[in-house]
Amino acid sequence: MTAGSIVATVLIALAGLLAVPAVSHTNAGTTFSLMASSMAFVAMGIAQFMATRPPFIEKLFGGLDRIYQFHRKIGIAVLCLILVHYFVTPDFQGLSLTSGSNRLAKTAGEWAFYGFVFLLILSIVKVIPKTRFQIPYQYWRVTHRFIGLLFVLVAFHQMFIKRPYDSTALLATYLNLFALLGVASYAYTQLLPWLRTRKYEVADVVRHDGATIITAKPTGRKLKALPGQFGFFRVNKSGLREPHPFTIAGIEDDGTVRFAIKPLGDYTKALREGVAVGDPLTLEGGYGHFNHRRGGNKQIWLAGGIGVTPFLAMASRLKGDEGQDIHMVYCVRDGAEAIGLDTFRKQAEKLGNFSFVLHNSATDGRFDASKLVSGTAMNPAEADLWFCGPPPLRLAIEKGLKDLGKAPRRVEFERFEFR
Repeated sequence: MTAGSIVATVLIALAGLLAVPAVSHTNAGTTFSLMASSMAFVAMGIAQFMATRPPFIEKLFGGLDRIYQFHRKIGIAVLCLILVHYFVTPDFQGLSLTSGSNRLAKTAGEWAFYGFVFLLILSIVKVIPKTRFQIPYQYWRVTHRFIGLLFVLVAFHQMFIKRPYDSTALLATYLNLFALLGVASYAYTQLLPWLRTRKYEVADVVRHDGATIITAKPTGRKLKALPGQFGFFRVNKSGLREPHPFTIAGIEDDGTVRFAIKPLGDYTKALREGVAVGDPLTLEGGYGHFNHRRGGNKQIWLAGGIGVTPFLAMASRLKGDEGQDIHMVYCVRDGAEAIGLDTFRKQAEKLGNFSFVLHNSATDGRFDASKLVSGTAMNPAEADLWFCGPPPLRLAIEKGLKDLGKAPRRVEFERFEFR
């Protein structure tokens, strides 16, 4: 577990602990139900805060990708906890402000419950079981935004519903703090497109077999990003306005950025067909901690397919004085898919600390751990493995190296699962 996930888990558990003395005079069912609802509410507040993508807590989680992974786990926990609160009916014959507020709070809570159950299941289940139907990202994204509104309803519910403790109880203060955090975070996410984005314009579009290379220049303040990071990208024209996360394939000192985007889904295919020079872009970033400068003195970079993009950005900025020996392997199914070969080969010729190998599976066969070991003079057991590509390839290489007794010192990769 990361430091961030530990802190969040403790804050959620503390809500359950504070509920015990607040309702110790009630029956066990009421206590259990209130513990579940209190923990769920704090978890919702934390999830709303995480949705603001605060850069300063990335280090606690080890990157924005880990934040989103934990965000998903929180969603599952909230679903379980609110079901407990719903089915274990509490006996809240307690303090209230006005009967009208109580009735309204009860109604708000009921509507929020049904809405949360529907949206959380929609968020957790990407594919309808026993079918090939996958919920489209654009529909998921639109419905997911309503979770913030439902949180506002829950905040109103917890403040005005009948409860067996008064407003001076420590639990009430604790929950109110997370109500404020969650509501403020939701308001901030609605303002995010105006607060943390940068305006760019497409300067060049090159359509390779394996990817669409988009170069853009800033029209105002430039994007602040390190090689290997990713940003949220959208084109301000019909059909392409959805923000999507893409790794930055290159960034220059003047703010010029390049993205290499493979046409895999509906959005990326529409982007390949519709983007043009002169189109206005909105960018946000950079995010992520995938940067070789955090690594050891010996590194093996392994890219699978379009996973080459962070390595392309990092390799292009190498100067040879990093104090790191780097061997890179770029795996493609077919040579026509490869991008950025000139950059890698020129750097390998110029720099003494960087070597490069292209593995074409169509001619060289399937890539495995033994080929990784035989293709470099570097001992993987003495190096860090930096990986970006399909997870099955990473798992196979990790297992293969372990079986060969050459498991790397550590493995660095990012989880690009944002839903």
